[in-house]
Amino acid sequence: MLDSLGGLAGTTAYVVVALLAALEASAFVGLFVPGELALLAGGYIAQQGHASLGWMMAVAAASAVVGDSLGYEIGRRFGPALQRSRVGRTVGAERWARAEAYLEAKGGRAVLAGRFVGVLRALVPAVAGAARMPYGRFLAWNAAGALVWAPGTVLIGYAAGSSYRRVERYAGRAGLVLLGAAIAVAVVVMSARWIARHPDTVRRVARRQLDRPRVASLASRYDSQLAFLGDRLRPGNALGLALTVQLAVLGVVGWVFGSLLQDVLGGDDATRIDRPVVYYLAKHRASWLTTAMRDVSWLGSTVVLVPLVVVVGVAAHRRTRRWTTAAHLALSLGGAVALYDLIKPLVGRPRPHVGHLVSTATGYAFPSGHATQTVAVAVTIAMLGSRRTDSWPLKVSIWSAAALVSLAVGFSRIYLGVHWPTDVLAGYALGGLWAAVCALAIRQPTARGGATVEPCG
Repeated sequence: MLDSLGGLAGTTAYVVVALLAALEASAFVGLFVPGELALLAGGYIAQQGHASLGWMMAVAAASAVVGDSLGYEIGRRFGPALQRSRVGRTVGAERWARAEAYLEAKGGRAVLAGRFVGVLRALVPAVAGAARMPYGRFLAWNAAGALVWAPGTVLIGYAAGSSYRRVERYAGRAGLVLLGAAIAVAVVVMSARWIARHPDTVRRVARRQLDRPRVASLASRYDSQLAFLGDRLRPGNALGLALTVQLAVLGVVGWVFGSLLQDVLGGDDATRIDRPVVYYLAKHRASWLTTAMRDVSWLGSTVVLVPLVVVVGVAAHRRTRRWTTAAHLALSLGGAVALYDLIKPLVGRPRPHVGHLVSTATGYAFPSGHATQTVAVAVTIAMLGSRRTDSWPLKVSIWSAAALVSLAVGFSRIYLGVHWPTDVLAGYALGGLWAAVCALAIRQPTARGGATVEPCG
């Protein structure tokens, strides 16, 4: 099948890829022929110059959304009768029950997460329709997943070139989740960059939305609260904007950590990716890669982070004659260590039962200490560094470096067999949560010198 798809070109390629991507959920084809195959081949076709990469990604994303919407409509129209039909019996009662339980437990999040799991991707739209989930809510969650999954899978095929047939064996749910995380980071960075370069357009779009009658009615009702938000987001009020962003980050990462903790304690949802990922990596270790991963893992250890915090803190003191930056960094690292040392025995999750490639890994697994302290320190340094420059490209570079180091350390811990993927994800969330708390506790100067270096309050 892949060979046949790889030989397509032009309009025919777009049409075939679109049909296969759409049929995955609308006709349950994905239960028997994974949609990744067509999208990987679409990426390969673009790499060979027989189609536009941009158009192939757009077609893949649009088709995935349309197909799932058709699946939703089928479920809404036929409801439980669909499961009793010949097609429903072919799917199997166990698969239906799994999709229904997942949707009931997670609601809209199931639509998003189901996009990255083959069986759920084919069934969740119909189950959501049968459950009468509001279509607007379904579409929002579904589109968010499709915009990551479909273009990301096409990009895998494009990057792999003629090796796409081998890649499809590795592009299961875990690979796509990791890819989705990477693409999400890229989307955030590119979106922020675009917003920074087009402030007039952003304000014009915002004003157009605010002028809608319903919005205007709400605005008159909550005038004082909206005035507060306006002050926070007004250009030039850098400290207010930073405070708003930090509070938003605090809420998001806190929710992520809480969700992961709930799943780990209940052995549900997110933890299902743990064993396949860890065991796959354990079976595909290479000596050269093991050596590299051990070195990368050291970047997230206290052996490296403590001297780094000391050096950066002393350098900041020599420059400003104040110890605020040093205190901020020390609080970030010390608090992160204290938090995961407190949480690990409370959760009591064992480490993976595979050969550990580092002898220093002892104790419990959740959350990953390396991931927690790496993110806490990396985010803090990135915040401090980006506040001291007005150059947006430099800000992007600083945050990109922090993200790359954090991702590399987290992956190394999974590869070395000392943590489950959800341990690392929880470490990222906990580290980000603590970094946001530290940022709220200590004020730092901006590039324009508009804020005094002093403790908050």
